[in-house]
Parts: sequence; structure tokens; C-alpha cells
Amino acid sequence: MDESALLQRARAGDDSAFEELVAPYRAQLQAHCYRLLASAHDADDALQDALIGAWRGIGGFEGRSSLRAWLYRIATNAALRVVAGRPRRLLS
Repeated sequence: MDESALLQRARAGDDSAFEELVAPYRAQLQAHCYRLLASAHDADDALQDALIGAWRGIGGFEGRSSLRAWLYRIATNAALRVVAGRPRRLLS
């Protein structure tokens, strides 16, 4: 099925269409989060938060950028929130 049809179904609340829409990007997004966080556990958490955020915000995706770029922006912001939540490390 083409991306625009999946996007329309996902906007209408079809979770299987959303899953099919983001499936090609999942491994890339996981690697992106890992590169930002240097922790597999934190990358998993950030990816999960990003996908939840994307699901909640899919209705607001206007298509001015590619779906991939939109998902990367959401994943980057999720990873940055994980970093901000980490305790500060003191350097001696």
C-alpha cells in the first residue's frame, strides 16, 4: 500500500496502518537514538516515547517534510528529553 493511503488511515486512528507506516524507519530511528544516547536501554525508551508521540501527533503531520524527517525530529526530541532527565555528572 502506498504511503499516502497509510497516512490517511493512520490519521483516522488505524493503528495497524501507523505500524506499517513507521516499520521501515524503526531500525534507523533506533540507531539514531543509540548514537545520541550511547545506551541501548535509553535508546529503547526514547524510541518508544518517539513512536507514542508520533502516534499522538500523526493528525498534525502536514506533509511539508518527508515522513522520515518528521519521525527523526520526534526521535531526536525524545532522546534529548532522556538526556535532560539524566542526573548531572560531576567532573573532578
